[in-house]
Amino acid sequence: GFIFYMAGDVFAMSMPALPAAGTVWALRAYVGEIIGPPGAYSFVPAPVRPFNAIGATAALEFGVSSVVAEAKTSDLRNVHTVPDPYYVKSAFESSTEQKVMKFVGLPQDAIIRIYSASGVLVRMLEHHGGQYSSTSNSQGSEVNWDLRNRNNQVVASGVYFYHVEAGDARRVGRFTVVNFAQ
Repeated sequence: GFIFYMAGDVFAMSMPALPAAGTVWALRAYVGEIIGPPGAYSFVPAPVRPFNAIGATAALEFGVSSVVAEAKTSDLRNVHTVPDPYYVKSAFESSTEQKVMKFVGLPQDAIIRIYSASGVLVRMLEHHGGQYSSTSNSQGSEVNWDLRNRNNQVVASGVYFYHVEAGDARRVGRFTVVNFAQ
């Protein structure tokens, strides 16, 4: 895009590419106010004061910053596990390699710590949503857990707790795993 100054006003144009050579532009600028009740609006032009002082110049300076904002506690209220409870009973999940639980609704960067009901750290997962493609189904807002602990063993049936940390925001939740067959 580009910005230009004309007739005392600043105009910003956002375009995917610059226009072709020889492109003709028509600018119509209106100064005034729109008054009246809904359905019966009218335009009242204001006197225009042109920018024509001798030796005067116009300058415009701006800066753009693209920064991912830190997550807030309210941003984590949608974090949850899918499925919950997790039942291992499908014929398609007969092997331990196919067991997957998802943490969804995550902000762009988060650390998930999974604890047993007795408070023992089972696993820590790091999530970096910026590494995902913009065309992915989850848009980088989910992470998979293979239901294995830090020793690469499939976890036992039980209630587990997760602690999500993203910047200064924190959230604690729980989920259940029911393993019928190991």
